[in-house]
Amino acid sequence: MKIEKKRNSLKKGIMVFTLMGLLVVLLMVLLSGFKSKEEFPTFQDVDGKIEVMAGEYKLDKQAYIGDPQAPVKVIEFVDYKCPYCMAWNNDNFDKFKDKFIDTGKAQLYIVNYPFLGPDSIKAAMVGEILWRQNQEAFWEYHHAIYKNQGEERTVWANEKFLLKLIDDYVPRGNSKLVEESLKKLEGLYEVKEDFKITSINGVASVPTFVVEGDKYVNPSLEQLSEIIESNM
Repeated sequence: MKIEKKRNSLKKGIMVFTLMGLLVVLLMVLLSGFKSKEEFPTFQDVDGKIEVMAGEYKLDKQAYIGDPQAPVKVIEFVDYKCPYCMAWNNDNFDKFKDKFIDTGKAQLYIVNYPFLGPDSIKAAMVGEILWRQNQEAFWEYHHAIYKNQGEERTVWANEKFLLKLIDDYVPRGNSKLVEESLKKLEGLYEVKEDFKITSINGVASVPTFVVEGDKYVNPSLEQLSEIIESNM
């Protein structure tokens, strides 16, 4: 009787151990599948020496809006996952454009500082790709991604989301071409270069605006207006 109990106990132990092993294997499979879906490019994935000097912003490579002959150059450093960047854009961009861009008083440049998550880099890459594809498509994307921004601490700017965003909100963009470009890691070098520009010039948070070499962290529209007007 005792022997039978021991055998039953042993069988139960083997079954429990086997089930635990199967669960571990299943968990590993699920995790590996999740990882493959959520793999994002890193700056180590792109070669090429980047040389940037302090005070250099490589404006000839940056997305911009406004007359190149405008007397004041405004540079905005952004991360598309940043809620403060989203708030500034959604609340102030149209007013800023009416007051300074459309009147020829200022030109605005966008420089990427994608530091908030692995998907920040991919969101910035899509912007770079669209800028080369169609400059108006870039600005459609720039506003659309802020209006559809996810939670800062979640990984939401994955490829599926970004391509659907283009299909739904970027009529001048081509999601198929963007998808092909992402496979080739196009735009990654430019984003890496932007990141170095940010570091070399001492930008530590977003949104940061640079006007005539001076940095201003998350200024109000009124403050930025005064700064621009004082430099005209």
